[in-house]
Amino acid sequence: MRVGLDARTLAAPYRSGVEQYVVDLVRALSELEGAPDIIAYTDRPIEEADIARAACSGTVRTKLVKARWGWLRAALPWQMRRDRVNVAHFPSTILPPLVPCPAVVTVHDLAWQRFPEAYSPEDLAMQYVALESAKRAARVIAVSEATARDLEEAGVPGRSIVVIPLGVSDRFRPEGPALAPDALPGVERMQQGYLLYVGRLQERKNLVRLLEAYQLVRETREAPPLVLAGTGDAYAARLADEARHLRIAEHVIFTGYVPHALLPALYRSATVFLYLSLYEGFGLSVLEAMASGVPVVTSNVGGTAEVASDAAMVVNPEKAAEIADAVSLLLGDEGIRASFRERGLLRARHFTWERTARETVAVYQHVAERL
Repeated sequence: MRVGLDARTLAAPYRSGVEQYVVDLVRALSELEGAPDIIAYTDRPIEEADIARAACSGTVRTKLVKARWGWLRAALPWQMRRDRVNVAHFPSTILPPLVPCPAVVTVHDLAWQRFPEAYSPEDLAMQYVALESAKRAARVIAVSEATARDLEEAGVPGRSIVVIPLGVSDRFRPEGPALAPDALPGVERMQQGYLLYVGRLQERKNLVRLLEAYQLVRETREAPPLVLAGTGDAYAARLADEARHLRIAEHVIFTGYVPHALLPALYRSATVFLYLSLYEGFGLSVLEAMASGVPVVTSNVGGTAEVASDAAMVVNPEKAAEIADAVSLLLGDEGIRASFRERGLLRARHFTWERTARETVAVYQHVAERL
């Protein structure tokens, strides 16, 4: 069996959750005993040496496909046909109009259905294409039961959906170096601990309410600074205005984009991790924080609650006072922090990329056997 993987994100200069999914999946597939022949197709050279090595080891090999236009619509399907690919995997959901073999797509979330105002008209149109792609695919990999339910409600046949959770890289662990003194903007104010958020700065991440909760915490006790690590220039400006309005601006640190190499140290040095998103398909940041030995406060809805289970303090993300109470409880009691730290470490062990890769290969095999 030969699998063709749309792996353009291996060469992406910046990586969010979807891009990192492809990187870690390729690494795990390259190390998996009994994996099929996998061709990882890219549209430009991979610059990061460790990713390039992973994409050219084991049964995985990389192939550069150049095209002036129509890479996904024409160039990639044509190359897959020439390479006699048996199963195609599109990890970012979008399928070309014509695919030379049965296709698998991965769907991470359907956030666009709940927050259409957060998308440009062009991006929103692309999301409708993605949904239609899921309906055409031979198999749909959903990253959580929550995403699987959303897909069925959107009209994707349940019989075609397989739930395969993401894994967590072993780079995220309690042991290791702390942040270097010049690692990030504001790091000199983070030496005695900090509350941490990692992710995109956007509306559905509920960050205005997080600021309100932080302000409530500071009204009742001493609290370390709040670090918001992620990109989103326009929304970051709004958050900065809100912090000034709440009179907590001097205690809030915006780091901007954090290189992936710095994330393990950023997590493990935090006092508490906060992720109160209104909607997530999975919640990889929650898992990375737990694997790093950091107690977590997260939302009781969607993929984050599913990932966290009873290993985090799970609260209503629409109630700032409830968020503040959870944070205050953790800050005020080392015993409770230690308890959730241990629970998180145990929970994180259930999510491995080896398992994700093995279950993904099982999907490939099932699709291939139907030929």
